[in-house]
Amino acid sequence: MHSPRKNKVQFYLSRMRERGFSAPQVLEGTHLDEQSVSTASFFTTPDAYRRIIANMLQLTGNPRLGIVLGSEFKISDLGVLGYAALSSATLAQARQVIHRYYALNEYILVPTNYCRDGCWYSELRESLPLGWLMPFAVEEFISRTVALSTSLTSRPFPIRKICLSYSEPEHGDEYQRAFHCPVFYDQPRTIIEFDIERLKDPITLSDRDVFTICDQQCRLLIEEQGQQNRLADTIQRILLNMPGKFPAMSGMAERLGISARTLRRQLNREGVTYQQTLDATRCSLAQQYLQHTSLTPKEIAFLLGYANVSHFRRAFRSWTGKRVSEFGRHGSGRRAHRRWPLLASPPSFQD
Repeated sequence: MHSPRKNKVQFYLSRMRERGFSAPQVLEGTHLDEQSVSTASFFTTPDAYRRIIANMLQLTGNPRLGIVLGSEFKISDLGVLGYAALSSATLAQARQVIHRYYALNEYILVPTNYCRDGCWYSELRESLPLGWLMPFAVEEFISRTVALSTSLTSRPFPIRKICLSYSEPEHGDEYQRAFHCPVFYDQPRTIIEFDIERLKDPITLSDRDVFTICDQQCRLLIEEQGQQNRLADTIQRILLNMPGKFPAMSGMAERLGISARTLRRQLNREGVTYQQTLDATRCSLAQQYLQHTSLTPKEIAFLLGYANVSHFRRAFRSWTGKRVSEFGRHGSGRRAHRRWPLLASPPSFQD
């Protein structure tokens, strides 16, 4: 029962095709073609994602395209993972299974979910620096969350509050019409507040036996995916889906379900060490943050897991041979930190 899922680029191609735009138009400037995108092992670069999103916005001329595309996402687009969610008992279980098999789902924004003081929050962090394309990604994520949750439960899925890390876009009035809730801009972080009671909503097509089968299929797909990919690539994808968290080798081994000794041995067979894989990921992210965002070196250091900005500066120079100040367009004019609008203090995150 291996139900195929659409990767994110395939989804974009199918939706743009419905609007009369061809794959070459959407993929222009990415060195990708429709055939390579459709392969099971497809994985592209952050630059390609940014270019594809920019192409879609330019082709359609629709600044609210993210809201529209998110609303068009179907549970079947997730393949067998979608059917696992569709057969769950409650929305809470559906959310848990999607989180458990995150490797079967692609994120441009990585959600961290937690419950506190009777509220359900989802903090969104970039898995790849988006720069001016951040509003598109946030709009797509929120719209997609509402569409999927409504589809799963056949009930309205209201949003209580939206706090956004960017300034109000020109089409900001569309947010009120689409999401029907207060929206705050220029916030320290991007956080969506949902009604915690909605987690108890029963799934319309809940079926325990079907869920068991789909859950097993998801595990098999994860195992197959792991066998097809280099371990170093798998680790890099995990790190990209854990913004700001760069675990030691023992922590990564635990996440992979193997011992640290086995992890070291398997990486040695691929000719790399865990530290080299970690540094390569950090180096790539650092360069993207410097090129595509206005984050300061101190903020980038934090996102890369460094307690001290000087440690990040030294590491960056060892990776690239350049000072941070010599690379890209690092931002020194970052907006002032604003008061946290939801909580008296930043929350502790628990998935």
